[in-house]
Amino acid sequence: MTRTLFQLTAAAAVVLAAAVANAGTFRTITIDGDFSDWAAVPVLNADAGDNFSGPDIGDTQIANDSNYLYIRNTFPNSLAAGTFISVDVDENTATGFDIFSQGLIGAEAGWQNDFGFAQDTGVFNSGPLSGDFFGGGHALIAPFGNADSRELAISLANMRTGGAATFPDNTIRLLVWTDLGTGADGLPTGFPGDDGRNFDVSAVIDYTLAVPECSSLLLAALAGCGCLRRRR
Repeated sequence: MTRTLFQLTAAAAVVLAAAVANAGTFRTITIDGDFSDWAAVPVLNADAGDNFSGPDIGDTQIANDSNYLYIRNTFPNSLAAGTFISVDVDENTATGFDIFSQGLIGAEAGWQNDFGFAQDTGVFNSGPLSGDFFGGGHALIAPFGNADSRELAISLANMRTGGAATFPDNTIRLLVWTDLGTGADGLPTGFPGDDGRNFDVSAVIDYTLAVPECSSLLLAALAGCGCLRRRR
């Protein structure tokens, strides 16, 4: 094997290994309320049928490209307004805000619908985010109000209070949740026997940022080198 062919083969192996190691879906999603570009993106969590007077969080799909994290949620009861997404930046439940005190995640950043804000240990809202969109680290969302499905984009360059990165590495841990509705205890607020646990949460979702697949240009270069080697 020539040195050039070896180097190209090694480069291809690195790219392909990265693609296997990263379990996410690399795709650019247009935030326009048309969900056709989510076709074939895996459902990472399905949690429908357990909230009846607030957002019933159904399926969650996630994708990314080099610049943005894209999230789609479905709502079987067509109630979406008032849904939160919180991110555990350091993947440590002992730091950040403990959603519902359930020990699920320790969130350092959150979004209510499209509005982004920082979180901290014991502090639900500890200050603003920065970056896209609108300079405040907010999400781009469609549609904005109640609907049976919504999609949003969050910049991967998002920054928290003090300039710390919201997405410091390629692993993202998040929770989709709402404090509205008839939730975990199955009883409406104030109903006899209600213990106050009226909400809905997804499972904790771990997502690894995807990288582009091995480019056709690299594959063509490998094929060309193989042909050249055979001729020699």
